[in-house]
Amino acid sequence: MTSDPDDGPHAPRPRAPCSKVVALLADYLEDRLPDLRHAELTRHLDDCHSCLAHLQTYRSTVSLLRSIREEDLPADLRLTLSAFLDQHAGN
Repeated sequence: MTSDPDDGPHAPRPRAPCSKVVALLADYLEDRLPDLRHAELTRHLDDCHSCLAHLQTYRSTVSLLRSIREEDLPADLRLTLSAFLDQHAGN
């Protein structure tokens, strides 16, 4: 996502591969990216309809999941999610 330093400050910057952009969407939405990376992602999203669709879907999914109360979930799903979160909490 950076250009060759010999190209100067106004040289076109290559776009990040979409797979890398999608991998950063959670951090992008939670404002956990460094300012430069956040700006690069914003530029990519301005030009890439596919990644923007991923962002909108991710944003909707997060919103929906935040609206679900624990007691709304079946007991077996609560246990499975709890075990998964306990296992991956350190990552």
